[in-house]
Amino acid sequence: MTENRMKDLFRKYHAGQISKEEFRQLRDAVNKTGDEELKELLQAHWDKYDDYPPLSQEKVQALYGGLQRRMKQVPVGSRRKSYWLQMAAGFLLIIAMGFSIAFFSQRSEMEQLAAQSVTIRSGESAPSSVLLPDGTEVRLNINSTLTYQQDFGRTDRRVALSGEGYFKVHRDENKRFVVHTDVMDVTVLGTTFNVYAYEGNDFYEMALIEGRVCVNATASPQKALYANPHEKITYNKRTGELSLETTSTKVETAWMDDELIFRHEPLQEVFRCLERRFGVTFSVNDTTFRNDAYTGVFREKNVEDVLDILRQHYGFKYEREGDEISIQMK
Repeated sequence: MTENRMKDLFRKYHAGQISKEEFRQLRDAVNKTGDEELKELLQAHWDKYDDYPPLSQEKVQALYGGLQRRMKQVPVGSRRKSYWLQMAAGFLLIIAMGFSIAFFSQRSEMEQLAAQSVTIRSGESAPSSVLLPDGTEVRLNINSTLTYQQDFGRTDRRVALSGEGYFKVHRDENKRFVVHTDVMDVTVLGTTFNVYAYEGNDFYEMALIEGRVCVNATASPQKALYANPHEKITYNKRTGELSLETTSTKVETAWMDDELIFRHEPLQEVFRCLERRFGVTFSVNDTTFRNDAYTGVFREKNVEDVLDILRQHYGFKYEREGDEISIQMK
């Protein structure tokens, strides 16, 4: 940095007009400048101002301790120089204190910023797409939430998922990518997979499209399974067990193509999803089957077609009046 540039930055600092970037430049320049050269710059800057009275003896003693005793040994001809050194030392102390306060303030701001989280929520009508800072692509199914820290990618890559998400993770050999849910963690370096983790359901799933992943139960970290492409790992919240099985991944990713998917869902939950999807209301005369687990995929675009398929399985009858549908179980 040129001498004129440093003088200009000293002037701005003195006037309280220096920016954060200029403050950083001044700090770096001071650290790289020799003592003699820095002394000349400070003296030239100090000599421009005559509105500062000498420091009181009390402040001198408080700041420098035995400096006054050593100054008495200096020849009279050097007193003026010693007086300037006293002033310059005070000026340097002010700068040092300013640096410390500014750095502490900036560091606190950075720590507070890093502690904050970013939350993305998808709506109830359509999936949402998210591009993470590291280049990872995420597709969130309806009623899903993805959360990550503001400093995501600086030291690690960790996100929290509630709901369902399709992840295409940007590969980084030095930083693992972790999807955290309330019952299991999915850990990868770079791969493509689907996670089904709606809170309140008894089953959570991770279906692997490509790459290799590790899934472990958060309650028992020693319980871990590895999956290869076209395999899925299921966690049973009732038993706390992880299981591995093969899959085409078509069912697990059908929602990406605007299809209705149910995995081990109680029948009453199936009706609730149909209500939300088609804007209707169901009344069921028999609650015997409400907890019966149902798995299936629907591509139908109207509720009657879906009910016709369910009717073949459960043998019920239904009547529709406007947006109200009554179900009569046999």
